[in-house]
Amino acid sequence: MTAYANAKDQDNGRKYLVADSSEEISKYCIEHNLEIISEPHYVEPGMVCHHFDWVGNRRRPAIFKISRPYSK
Repeated sequence: MTAYANAKDQDNGRKYLVADSSEEISKYCIEHNLEIISEPHYVEPGMVCHHFDWVGNRRRPAIFKISRPYSK
């Protein structure tokens, strides 16, 4: 299950995070000194692709990658 979080750093800069679980997000926030503001249950995939940072342990899932046109 995918987990999302809105966090802020010491300078009140916003960070938008996505991972496979909320535990991965919590661990990332502790390591990078971030405070979790909210944990939305759903975020549009387009918003995740463009604005959210993947902080999970595995590679970023293909559904969250931005499609690029094929060029020869």
